Amino acid sequence: MHTPNPTPPDGAFSTPASSDNPSSVPPNISLPKRKKLPHDIPSWVKDGETYFITINCTPRGLNQLATPDIAQTVEDSFIHRQRICQWWIQLLVLMPDHLHGLVSFSRTVSMRRTVFDWKRYLARHKNIQWQRDFFDHRIRDHASLAEKWHYIQNNPLRKNLCATPGEWPYQWHNGQPRAAVSEAAVSAKPPYPR
Repeated sequence: MHTPNPTPPDGAFSTPASSDNPSSVPPNISLPKRKKLPHDIPSWVKDGETYFITINCTPRGLNQLATPDIAQTVEDSFIHRQRICQWWIQLLVLMPDHLHGLVSFSRTVSMRRTVFDWKRYLARHKNIQWQRDFFDHRIRDHASLAEKWHYIQNNPLRKNLCATPGEWPYQWHNGQPRAAVSEAAVSAKPPYPR
């Protein structure tokens, strides 16, 4: 039976981890590098396709988004981007430290540029601290759209922030604030010209 040696061999860690930085890693240990997500819409994907997006704040666990003041700025800023035909919000739910959305993007400005510019605007005007990147996934069929819609609208309920999804005040449906929640309201196409 092999018993692991509780102490590393001499010289294995030539520089001890700094006590003032508990997350420091000894120099001979390499951590995996996080890949940059491309966020490019392939040329073969039709305009107006819907994407499930998640954008996280940092640090996690701190309420930076679910307040009336922040929600109003988020609403004003995404409505502006809809008016200039950069995207169409089918569903957006702010959680305290992240947001989920079902969004269609225009090809006139890339998804990456649209989201990064929006994040930068909110960071400058409301001091929201965002994680470096965001997650996106293209919705391929109505079943997936309904599944993601259900997941997003029930996120506040799962986190015990409300008793029913419709009670959560930080949500928008088809570009409208706090509209009645209904899967029938899921729009398959954005209302802007392609």
